[in-house]
Amino acid sequence: MTDQQTTSSPQIMSPTDGATETAYNEATRPWFKKKRFALPSAAFLLFLIIMISTGGNDPRTFDFTTGAPESHVEGATNAPASATIGQSVRDGKFAFIVTSLQPPNRSLTNRLGTRETAQGEFVIVRVDVTNIGYEARTLTATDQFLISDKGQRFATSAATLSLAGSEEIFLEKINPGHTVNGASLLFDVPAGTTVAGVELHDSASSPGVTVKLP
Repeated sequence: MTDQQTTSSPQIMSPTDGATETAYNEATRPWFKKKRFALPSAAFLLFLIIMISTGGNDPRTFDFTTGAPESHVEGATNAPASATIGQSVRDGKFAFIVTSLQPPNRSLTNRLGTRETAQGEFVIVRVDVTNIGYEARTLTATDQFLISDKGQRFATSAATLSLAGSEEIFLEKINPGHTVNGASLLFDVPAGTTVAGVELHDSASSPGVTVKLP
């Protein structure tokens, strides 16, 4: 009796077998290659790279909401055409409200009770200043300018610091959220100068904002 050699016929995979194999491959695939983990893993990796490169100290890392509204506010408040006495305007980390323009005067009395005499005539602009930033800041008198109807820019007079209360306004820092009322900006301009506006600055390098004066 001879042994009959048999050859196994190729197995025919049914449609359900293909689905089973796909499910098996998906189940045995490493977790980080699965589709539902791919996007979160990439996002986490990007976040980790940012944290390492910035040392974790960049406050903008988690700031998703303030960029656009703040830009809109700056654009609205820094428009010189609409700024007049009594309106709040912003430059940098200071918000300004011009409250009054004092008529020109040839002389004035300083905080020591002595008379100061102008080369031309003194003009005083009074401003309320609010620190809208997150750190204490000093308002610098020499960063503010008076504008004539001819476009001339006049820096503040050195006598500004002789006015009553000036040492508390220009020599001390304004804390965040605090307002200094009635900061007096003193200008010495040629007699007969027609005042058109005042240019206010957060600092010497800031763009500034112009407030029209009557």
